[in-house]
Amino acid sequence: MSYIDIFLISFKTALIYTVKVLSIVLPTIFVMNYLINSGIMEKILKRMLPLIKHLNINPLSLSSILACLFSPTVGYSILAEGLRSNKISEKEVIATSLANSFPSILSHTFTFFLPVVIPILGLTGVAFLFIRLGIALVKSIVGLLYLNKLSRNGNIERELEIKGYKKRDIKDSFYSTLKFSRKLVPVMFITMFLVVFLSKLGIFQYLNNLIMPITERFHLNPNVGLLALTEVINVYGAVVMAGEFLRENILSSKEVLIGLTIGNVITFSSRYVKHSLPLHISLFGPKLGTKIVMINGAITLFLDIIIIIGFLILI
Repeated sequence: MSYIDIFLISFKTALIYTVKVLSIVLPTIFVMNYLINSGIMEKILKRMLPLIKHLNINPLSLSSILACLFSPTVGYSILAEGLRSNKISEKEVIATSLANSFPSILSHTFTFFLPVVIPILGLTGVAFLFIRLGIALVKSIVGLLYLNKLSRNGNIERELEIKGYKKRDIKDSFYSTLKFSRKLVPVMFITMFLVVFLSKLGIFQYLNNLIMPITERFHLNPNVGLLALTEVINVYGAVVMAGEFLRENILSSKEVLIGLTIGNVITFSSRYVKHSLPLHISLFGPKLGTKIVMINGAITLFLDIIIIIGFLILI
């Protein structure tokens, strides 16, 4: 088979795959954007307030936790404003940041897992979602227990409030989906094309031989390491690659989950430095912002490693 034939087959396969997946992904993204932008999510949150107002937690912390369900940035902004006005302590801010983990991952579920990961990976994507939700839930429980201990709720009489959120019309939902697709479509098509093209050229086999000494030590398929390294470069690319590995029976569901989790561990430092650290420093200052990121990151890293060890034991 000539290089031109391999190129054409890879191009056709990538194009068909991209069109089929996007026919599911893009409508799902639009629906999720609309639910958030139209204010439906906000109405749901407000109906939840009477159920949780009795909790012995600073009202600002509760407001932040609820706001993170539809916008983590708004949730953390509430904390920053409360800290500046001396309505919440630094310890409560740290505890609330942990408690915000589960609501934040739920928010990410609507914008990443439901519209992208699950349509591509199927039941394996559902399992991956539950892993991330489980880790976030553990962090939130730790944060809520610590908040309950630190609570100054008895000294603060204030209604729960969620500020900083603006409703948007259906056009904004469409434009948000279009903006997201401009990033997703090229990554999905190029990744799929490269997976097929490089596979047919035998490049993956060569890379597997390089990774094999490491993966053999843990009795893993070398493609697990390849998937983890891809996630370091681009998480969307890793999801697409994982989908192809599953479709071709190159990796099992369990091996895909191990690869994605290992990739999450490898990208831990760069992800927190690129995304979390700048946001938290801008809101809480260098000292407290760095402390919040380090505490959250360390707990996430620890739980990820425990999960990887658990998977390896079960293999």
